[in-house]
Amino acid sequence: MSTSTTTARRSAQSFALRSTVAALIALCAGTAATAQTTTLGTRGTTASDNAAVTSNAGSTWKEYTRKEDYADAVSLPLQFITMADGKKLAVRVTVPADAKGKPVAGAFPAILTQTAYRIDLGQLLGYLVQTGNSLLVGGQDKFMVRRGYVSVAVDVVGTGMSSGEGALLGTEEQEGYAAAVNWVTQQPWFNGKLGLAGTSYLGITSLQTARQQHPAVKAVFAQVPMGDAYRGTVGIGGLLNAKFISLWLPLTHTLSVQNDIAKINFPTWSEQIEAANQEHIASIDSWYLPTVDQAMTGVSGYATDDGDFWAVRSPVEGAGSIKVPTFIVGSSNDIFQRDEPLIYEQLKKNVNAKLLIVKGSHVEAVLAAASGANTLLGNGAPGSASLMLQWFDQYLRGINTGAATLPNVTQFVEGYGLLGSTRYTKSTDWPHPQLTPTRLYLRGNQTLTAAKPASGETARFVKEPKPAVVTYAKNDSGKTVSAGVEINDGSDCSSSMVQWSLGISGLLPKACYTNSNTVEKSQGAIIYETPYQTSDLYINGPIQADIWVATTRSEAAVSVRIDAVDILGKATPLSTGLQAVSHRAVDTTRSRYIKGVMIQPWHPFTEAARLPVVPGQPVLVPVEVFPAAAVIRKGQKLRIAISASNQAMGVWPLPSQAQAAGGITTIFNDAARPSSVVLPVVPTSALN
Repeated sequence: MSTSTTTARRSAQSFALRSTVAALIALCAGTAATAQTTTLGTRGTTASDNAAVTSNAGSTWKEYTRKEDYADAVSLPLQFITMADGKKLAVRVTVPADAKGKPVAGAFPAILTQTAYRIDLGQLLGYLVQTGNSLLVGGQDKFMVRRGYVSVAVDVVGTGMSSGEGALLGTEEQEGYAAAVNWVTQQPWFNGKLGLAGTSYLGITSLQTARQQHPAVKAVFAQVPMGDAYRGTVGIGGLLNAKFISLWLPLTHTLSVQNDIAKINFPTWSEQIEAANQEHIASIDSWYLPTVDQAMTGVSGYATDDGDFWAVRSPVEGAGSIKVPTFIVGSSNDIFQRDEPLIYEQLKKNVNAKLLIVKGSHVEAVLAAASGANTLLGNGAPGSASLMLQWFDQYLRGINTGAATLPNVTQFVEGYGLLGSTRYTKSTDWPHPQLTPTRLYLRGNQTLTAAKPASGETARFVKEPKPAVVTYAKNDSGKTVSAGVEINDGSDCSSSMVQWSLGISGLLPKACYTNSNTVEKSQGAIIYETPYQTSDLYINGPIQADIWVATTRSEAAVSVRIDAVDILGKATPLSTGLQAVSHRAVDTTRSRYIKGVMIQPWHPFTEAARLPVVPGQPVLVPVEVFPAAAVIRKGQKLRIAISASNQAMGVWPLPSQAQAAGGITTIFNDAARPSSVVLPVVPTSALN
């Protein structure tokens, strides 16, 4: 055995011992420990004291609007920004115009959006949608431009009409963000004040640009942005989110290799566009397929969080360096559900930051942004059009709009309100300042109680399902052009399928998308429930499940679903968690503690931190369950459902699949191995 191998093994064993002891201490601590409240750390930062924000406690939402300053908006001819390395970025600029469509002379604040989804398609959307915020999806936004803004839309490196290899969100692309900002500052129509805005990918680029701290950038409005590319989206629990990847990567690359319409619309630039198109086609072989293949075959740094591949693509790593007011909009079943509150948490210490979590999936939030849908009817905030105008009027135009004193945190709360109404609640901070971690134990009789289990309580068993199958589509020449996934554990009929299909599946509603009974039955999940609640139970924040397991194989997964079950037996999904047993190590210096109790574990997901899974040997697996806000009503039950998979959320890389195949996992719930869940309980009096 080599010296390096021996050193790595000892490092892993040492980490394992420290992590296991720390986790056990946290498990036994209960709610009577110290009053410590921490943030969740990142790769680059450890957890730190997290004093609650208490400002704006009495603030309310009001619709903000003002009259148009100009009669029209007009787009300038297509232009290209030349980067230092010679690559060219396509850019469309839309400026205020008079009633005859002539650009108005003068300098204006500008709003920059940077997209991987083609600015020419964004422009088309702008023509079709004359109200709302098409700017948030890269479109020609007459709503904002007529009110005195210039909109600037850029195709990022390797996408659309811009040149380069499409290594999405990578270092070279981020160099392009700086080039775009510098270009804007040199334009005659720019007055020196720049806002960054966008939805989804465009929200991510806005945050990554803001962390570069160019002095011209004055404010950010980011809707449904990603935070941690690995933990929150692609590598959840140490598995791979093949469902999401199989939809998103082909979408971005397909849009970038279909530029025939762009060549027709911009004949002057047809040669540049075709050259870019050929680079994008080549990147399928140079970046896209190798990246997918390396992740699926378990290559370190792609299937794990070693190196900087995922760190570079994770805005949460640099969010703490953003120095301008930033508004974050998320959604309750978003692909970035975990991350949006964490971005806010990194921001709130340094800048005026706001967090709004609306109802629904990713695509619902994107469509709401494009249409300007108003959520105020559900006691939430106004729609995106009003919010963004209010935010940028305050910080780019110097108008006192009240943006600084808007509610700090506004969230959709599942189960709050009568007769299925959509209701929101406000708070001065996230996590909620009144949160108390409350531990419930999984009992041998399949109940959930505050009392610890006794010796000899019955253990339960779950089986590893038939594995998911990753498929590769080929063209007529036999060349692989895209990848897909075949789900075989029943999770294709669950809220997870809606979430990780970006909400596309939910456009054709099925009962199983809003009732977990179907997936839990098909998976043979073990069900643990509280008695019927005698009063409302309000939970709001991160959740941790500490599950003791043993398996017959050398790898296994623990899937956790949390539901509210009504008197008719319908199980409304609240949140989910997924964890590979081999990646169970916890970095206690980066995990979140509230009142001394760990409530959000931070797993390294590196090769060095990977722990052995010995068949038959019980181990404690702390599972991060994504944050939720819900009321379990009087007369309902809280349910925890444990199974061995959630393939809509994550599938095994091929080496791990072979290790887990055919496994039977034992879930322990006795005095020596007390499986439990830590809930973020908030007094119902905090609902407003």
